[in-house]
Amino acid sequence: MSKKRLPLFLIGLFVALAVVSCGKSKKTANNETTMEKSLIEVSIGGMTCTGCEQTIQAGITKLEGIKSVKASHIAGNALVEYFPEITDTVKIKAAITGSGYTVKRFKPVHDSTIVDQGSEL
Repeated sequence: MSKKRLPLFLIGLFVALAVVSCGKSKKTANNETTMEKSLIEVSIGGMTCTGCEQTIQAGITKLEGIKSVKASHIAGNALVEYFPEITDTVKIKAAITGSGYTVKRFKPVHDSTIVDQGSEL
């Protein structure tokens, strides 16, 4: 390949890769609006402050398939809204224990309107 065509080839390759990866999202599969969500309350041991809440929330939010997380050191729990087609409680538990906390139990919550990033528990 000539030196003149190499830059054009590289630009074309870059554009092709960008187009192919453009439709992929880190957190969701094809269309999260059509997927069923689940809401769980996770009882967590070891949280003592708002810094602990932030650590828990950051750890869980990194997982694919998480819609929202709200942790409370006062209540000793976190409300996690997630897409079961993408993630599960085993991964959520691993994210929490990987952050240095213990998971006491998972409890399904039937009102999925509870979790709002701006609301208090």
